[in-house]
Amino acid sequence: MDINNKHESNSYLDIDGNLLQLFVFVFEENSVTRAAERLGITQSAVSHGMNKLRKITNDPLFVRSGRGITPTHTAKQIIDGARNLLRDMRSLSQPRGFNLKSTRGKFTIAGSDAIWEPILSSLHIALRNEAPMLDLRIVNADPNSPIGLREGNCDLLLTPIIPQGIEFKQQKLFEDEFVCFFDPEITSAPKSLDDYLSRKHARIVFSSIETTPIDQFLASIGKHRRVSIQVSSFSGLPSLMKGTDVIAILPSLLKDSIMANFDTTPAPIPVDPLEFYQIWHSRDDENSLHRWVRNYLKKLALKF
Repeated sequence: MDINNKHESNSYLDIDGNLLQLFVFVFEENSVTRAAERLGITQSAVSHGMNKLRKITNDPLFVRSGRGITPTHTAKQIIDGARNLLRDMRSLSQPRGFNLKSTRGKFTIAGSDAIWEPILSSLHIALRNEAPMLDLRIVNADPNSPIGLREGNCDLLLTPIIPQGIEFKQQKLFEDEFVCFFDPEITSAPKSLDDYLSRKHARIVFSSIETTPIDQFLASIGKHRRVSIQVSSFSGLPSLMKGTDVIAILPSLLKDSIMANFDTTPAPIPVDPLEFYQIWHSRDDENSLHRWVRNYLKKLALKF
């Protein structure tokens, strides 16, 4: 048997739940952009998935029509089957008689302890009451956390950075304004942009790219700042800043936790609010325990 023909005849085995869901959403939205928003992934990830499906089905599936797209005859023929398969896959993942009280094991969440402390503390109390046999594990988030999600070493990622990949799902929890923190015993609030730029600065960088929206804005107006302290997590900042004239623009919610001993003033430059998300792997989308935790975190986030 010709190996190429064998692979071609078994190409349906390359179809998974992610591709089926992607196809259904594109069909329902008649738009790659809206399907990407609904899935919580990038447009390029949707396009990549559609290209895989086109090769498997040997059909374009969608063609341009005005400002949108319209399904081909083949797409219209297979849409019901795709929906039925998704429904059957969903039912397979539903535990029979799920009981939170008797659920055992561990649930691992990756996130910055300083930012997420209030929410995670409330979650821990809730789990002690609702799922006493379940153990909660909290680990620091880092650039490799999405790999942990993919490999099953982590159940949920709490982060302001949305990872790339069609397999990841996301939900926005809340957003927070930025303010400027300083030690009032050593220095005062910057009174102007020039005053702000003359100071020493601390910044948080979560990836290998040593820049932030603040630095990008300053570069756009031909300005720059001196960064004397750079860290990869919020928890390290207070001890480094206390007793110095270093200032930092950080999320305002830190005023109630690790930055309680610092004063704040409005950020002297325009900074968009920081959005925080919970990220999970698509295989856990219908998992009853995962859904309970995600829904509880969303409910807690409404208080922010």
